[in-house]
Amino acid sequence: MVAHPLVRCSFLAAALAVVMGCQTERGAVARAQGPNDPLGPVAPPPPPGVSPLAPTAPLAPTGGTVVGTAPGTVVPTTADAKAGTPRVKVVAVVGTSLTVITDQEVRESVWQRNDELSRLEGREREAKTKELYTAALRRAIERELILDEMYAKLKKANKSNVIDEIKEAAVQGTDKRIRELKKQIGIKTDEDFATFLRIQGLTVPVLRRQYEREMMASQYVNSMLKEKGRRASLADVRDYYDKHPKEFATKDRVKWQHVFVSANKHGPAAAQRAEAIRQAAANGQDLGALSKQYDDGLAGAQNGLGVGERGGEIAQDLEATVLGLKPGELSAVIQTPTGYHIVKVLEREYAGVRPFDQTVQNAIRDKLDGQFYEADRAKMVEDLWRKGVVQVVEEP
Repeated sequence: MVAHPLVRCSFLAAALAVVMGCQTERGAVARAQGPNDPLGPVAPPPPPGVSPLAPTAPLAPTGGTVVGTAPGTVVPTTADAKAGTPRVKVVAVVGTSLTVITDQEVRESVWQRNDELSRLEGREREAKTKELYTAALRRAIERELILDEMYAKLKKANKSNVIDEIKEAAVQGTDKRIRELKKQIGIKTDEDFATFLRIQGLTVPVLRRQYEREMMASQYVNSMLKEKGRRASLADVRDYYDKHPKEFATKDRVKWQHVFVSANKHGPAAAQRAEAIRQAAANGQDLGALSKQYDDGLAGAQNGLGVGERGGEIAQDLEATVLGLKPGELSAVIQTPTGYHIVKVLEREYAGVRPFDQTVQNAIRDKLDGQFYEADRAKMVEDLWRKGVVQVVEEP
């Protein structure tokens, strides 16, 4: 039986942790950069007449693969182009394995954000396109720096088999993601999916490559930070709770059920009818179901459910009774000028600050752990930029 990709990743995390302490041997840096340094020449936006809705034909070079290849990637040269071989425009070379990032991949990343571009025109659109291009190129470089680090550590620890396992899990994860995407947009065949992507300016090979390598990089980062990353302590959680009281403020809020019996509709029998409904609820029948069956107002259409706040959605004639009940309590019959009401409170929150209970602690801890993760990941990537091999290729 083939394991689920996400389950497989959990096993791979343990294998990755074995080699965390290994040091990577690096070659010469082709062009040293920090994460805040400019990336050099940035490809211009699509030329006039070419937009994300009118993509160029997919590039299919011979003689080697493009982004996300094993060491020894070959990119067609000018001589190849003269010989009739399509030429790939390389915009960056990353890592000791000299993995290349192509203009096509970066452009397709930009075109995935076409919803942002479609609302702009002229110079605004051009500026936004350049901004997105720069960001996409940076993300791709960071991804490849992470993978280069992973390959180096695993190979030095004689864990090349783990690399194969990680790749296999990423392929399976990508297959699942694409199946979900096809289902979401209502496409059944691979041909229709490829056509759909082509209309958006995208291609299946580039999309798959991005998904697979992003999953691999994410798995490696998660594995590293699981062991070395900071986790929120109880002191951190308490400190956050004390410093952010507004986040835990609660309103006087109640969730309740309601049945209204109209005096105009039932005349003298209205009071007796209301008491019979109340007695049925007291004997264990669901007041929501009773409301749906017997309510003469609007509550029946929503299973008798009412949600409100003091001075808010609760009718003035009922507010004192509703706010005075505890969760699970059923009221007596309430007489008003228009008829009779029976209410039951399901949930109750009182104005103030939520207590420092386990639910609140877990929510704070999740939030802080997420913040710590992002900070640790940013530091990890910054270190990789500092010591990694990155060269942004000049326009020929």
